[in-house]
Amino acid sequence: MDLIELCNEAKIECCRATRDLRNCGRYVQHVLDSCGHASLCAECCQRYDVCPVCRTSIPNNGARVRLRLYNKCIEAGLISKRDDDRFQEKEDSREHIMADIERLYSLFDVALENNLVSLICHYVSDVCMDENAVSSDPVLAFLLDEVVVKDWCKRTFKKIIHDLHGIYKHDLETMQSELSLLQMLALRLTGISNVLEVMYSSFKETFSGQLHDLHHLLENTLKAKQHLEVMIWCTRHQFLKNVQSRFSNSALWSLHVQERKSAAVNRSWPEFPSNLADSVRSSGFTLFIEQALSNLGMEQSYMERSKEEVDITFLQDENSPLLFHSKIDEANKDGCYPFKNLRAATDVLFLHGTSDMVVCKHAIFLYYLFDRHWTLPDGEWKYLVDDFAASFGITRHSLLESFVFYLLDDHTFPALQVLCFFQAYFVSLIYRYELVCVVVDIC
Repeated sequence: MDLIELCNEAKIECCRATRDLRNCGRYVQHVLDSCGHASLCAECCQRYDVCPVCRTSIPNNGARVRLRLYNKCIEAGLISKRDDDRFQEKEDSREHIMADIERLYSLFDVALENNLVSLICHYVSDVCMDENAVSSDPVLAFLLDEVVVKDWCKRTFKKIIHDLHGIYKHDLETMQSELSLLQMLALRLTGISNVLEVMYSSFKETFSGQLHDLHHLLENTLKAKQHLEVMIWCTRHQFLKNVQSRFSNSALWSLHVQERKSAAVNRSWPEFPSNLADSVRSSGFTLFIEQALSNLGMEQSYMERSKEEVDITFLQDENSPLLFHSKIDEANKDGCYPFKNLRAATDVLFLHGTSDMVVCKHAIFLYYLFDRHWTLPDGEWKYLVDDFAASFGITRHSLLESFVFYLLDDHTFPALQVLCFFQAYFVSLIYRYELVCVVVDIC
């Protein structure tokens, strides 16, 4: 069907047949096969010869009508019959308009739930953004407006956030039983983000006033999706409940990180001028992990209270820090690295900052996993790192980068030994590459 017909399919129509000098007024669930107008109820179409709207003849033989798309969805169980009855109870004109909008939303919901998001995307690009797609009917004109689609995205996103909050509050066993639902919600967030990206790209060149709202809604949707994907991974691995950490408690881990920072501050390079060394000390970012966290810009997102109707920090666990600093500070151990646990790491990294830094966030998450397990036997934890890399499309090179950055921060002798091994390995790779280049030049 032509996508512009979605508006007509969503609009509540009443029978226009005349009975005893007055309109029939029954709700129309069918369209005429001859012209496609939803102008007659099932009973009146049997005694009418022409469409009351366009006067097209109605054939006497064969099927005269076919079920409207909205009613087909009800018949198939895709839309609740109770909701349809509720829409038909609206009496005044404003309530009727809202009922038409709700019916269009129901069709969008069916598309989202059945992996037909491309239909909504095309509705935006081919109908809402088409200057020729206009109507003299005020209801249809409103349904053709892209604001309706944006409001549907916002409403659906709000419902998903509410559902996720309810699941995240449960214990681990219940969350594991809801894994299929979590994966389904992740697909829906992906669908909503696709629709918002189409809308954002359509308005990007127009400098529309809606651009700012669309950007914030898209940003929150992407962050909620990224957070959910990591939550699914954590749930599959029981939030590392059965994987031992090399630190007996979080206080010992924090102490070890403080020692790393002290060692980094005390390290000095003879060729560095004294004023540069002083600036490094004054900045406070002496470890790679501090600089990486600083680049995410999370402190700003913590300080700025969300003005959006839907606040994704609503998904944060009550034990996660209310404020986080990228600079490691002995006086604020709970609000800086190392993260208190895996859930806190997920909340801090993926609910804050910007969504376009997701690659950096994955790298920091891997750094955290390396830090938590490195000196333990590989068989106890290495599979976690490999599975995380496979789940999020992280290359072997990026995996190695995260490990090397961790080793560079670690001041202990075993870390130095491994770094020396990597140095020899990389030198050999460079030598082989240069040798191949020489051979190619000779050839």
